[in-house]
Order: sequence, then structure tokens, then C-alpha cells
Amino acid sequence: MLISKEDALKLAGSGATSVAPDLVKVVKVGADGKEQQPGLTDSFIERFGGADEERDYVGAAQTICLNALAVRAKSRGELAAQLKRRGIPLDVANEVLDRLERSKLINDLDFARAWSKSRLSSKKISKRVLAQELRRKEVADDLIAIALDEISSDDEYEAALQLGERKARSLQNYAEDVRERRITSALARKGYNYGIISRVLKEVC
Repeated sequence: MLISKEDALKLAGSGATSVAPDLVKVVKVGADGKEQQPGLTDSFIERFGGADEERDYVGAAQTICLNALAVRAKSRGELAAQLKRRGIPLDVANEVLDRLERSKLINDLDFARAWSKSRLSSKKISKRVLAQELRRKEVADDLIAIALDEISSDDEYEAALQLGERKARSLQNYAEDVRERRITSALARKGYNYGIISRVLKEVC
């Protein structure tokens, strides 16, 4: 159980046995040798972690962010949310995030570009759904627009076609109307519009 420095000192001063003797020390000052308020030994700090000591929020925030970035690139919004969950004050979080931006360790435009290209390639997700995902990660709309403008209509169609072909291969033993319906559903869930879906169906059915 954590106890504060003040509580420990009060208990020690009262002679209570609740605080182990190795956790408190008596400080004597003055020529008359009178005992002043007891102090704390290193054992207290080590055992109870200095519960009321001023926390190094900046250092903690930096560690949280760097550990998160070591796993994968993240947006500033993602890191801000993580710092909030970990109890980092808003002003400290903003200070650390600003520092990471200046150091180029976080860059929301680069993040949006990399996220979009990766998800389009691996998950065959439409630009509309990519925009939704990036907004959930609190990337600004103007940066999302820049990143998605770099994905051409042909790139988006090619991703949809690959998804349609993969789905069609798994439905070879089904009737044509069933194949069309299921391929249409699969493409729609990825956010593709009717125009792209129609083009894909003409190719794979």
C-alpha cells in the first residue's frame, strides 16, 4: 500500500509502530541537539516509490511515445490519446509531441501517406474508407486529402479488381447470381462505389 511522505512523517513523529524503523530517520539540528521533524530514509523512497514526489511527466511522456513509435508509425492524435490514457497532463503532452514533430519522429502527412498505401495494398480498402480510418486517428482533413490525392483512380480500381478476383475464385462452385451478389457485398464493405463495383463484376463474372 502506498503512503505519502507526510503520512509517514506524522506516524514516525508520533511513535506509531505502523512505519518500520528502517523507513524513517530522526534529523537533529542546532547546538541544543533538539529533535526536529523526522525525515525519510532511502528505504522509504525505494519501497514506496516516493508516492508524493514530483513526477517526471516529460520523461514519462517521451518514453511512452518512443515505445509506441517503436512498434509502428503513429499519428500525433494517436499518441496524444495514449498519453491522456496514461495520465500525462495536456500541457506536458503537447510539449513532448511538439518536440517529436520538430525532430521528425512524428509527421501526420507522412503517416497518412504510408497508412493509405499500405492499407490499399494489403486490405484493398477504398479511398473513402481510408479517409474514415485516418479521421479516427485524428489526422487533419487537409493532410488526408493530400495523401489520398496521391492514390490514382487506376490504383483504387486495381485494388478492387484484385479483391474481386480473389473472391470470385472462392465462389467458383456457386451460381452466377450468387457470385455477383457476394462479390458486390465484399466490395461494398470495403467502401467501393457502384461504378467501380460494376467494372469489377464485368471482369470477374
